[in-house]
Amino acid sequence: MNQILYTQKDIKNIKKFFYLYISSIMIVIFLLFFSCYYFLELKNKHNLNNNLVQSFFVTKLYSDKDEYNFQVLDDFTRYPLVIGLLKIDKIGLNYPILSYSSDELLKISICRFAGPLPNQVGNLCIGGHNNIDNTFFGKLNQLSIGDKIDVYDLYGNHLTYTLFNKKEILNTDFSCTNQETDGKRIITLVTCNTLKDTRMVYIAQEKQKGAI
Repeated sequence: MNQILYTQKDIKNIKKFFYLYISSIMIVIFLLFFSCYYFLELKNKHNLNNNLVQSFFVTKLYSDKDEYNFQVLDDFTRYPLVIGLLKIDKIGLNYPILSYSSDELLKISICRFAGPLPNQVGNLCIGGHNNIDNTFFGKLNQLSIGDKIDVYDLYGNHLTYTLFNKKEILNTDFSCTNQETDGKRIITLVTCNTLKDTRMVYIAQEKQKGAI
């Protein structure tokens, strides 16, 4: 009978291969678990976002009844949590605008971080994540000059804005929040550039009556 004889080197190689095999399996399991957790979180945030959008069109959202807790004001602002709705048909964007910005709120929807309430005179600055699954502001790069952006406010008013400028800025540049608009209504959409440590800015102005 033939006998297979293993040298010390063979045994070390076998052990090394075994450890690498086990490590690979553990890494795969971890990646699967992380992916499931990540997409579950995205789904939960997406569901919450959809509920906010649907509730925006329901007057009960702003009722005094206890069960509609979105009416509760935050310590940082005197406005309701949801202050309007941003809609861009070209890229299928439809999100509630939250009244102020924080790390947690930016995981739920787009957020106002400077300027007036929707459709008021001034420069309403709205920030949103550029998510890998194209949610929030993930599709803004598909916009072109002249594209239309619709904004609904708390009072049911609707204005259409026309995109007239888009640019890349440093993440330390806050000039886009300038409120000197000469009496015009401006919206500025800001998101991260995932490839560089910069920001992408999209600026639109209220569409004038009679304009095409």
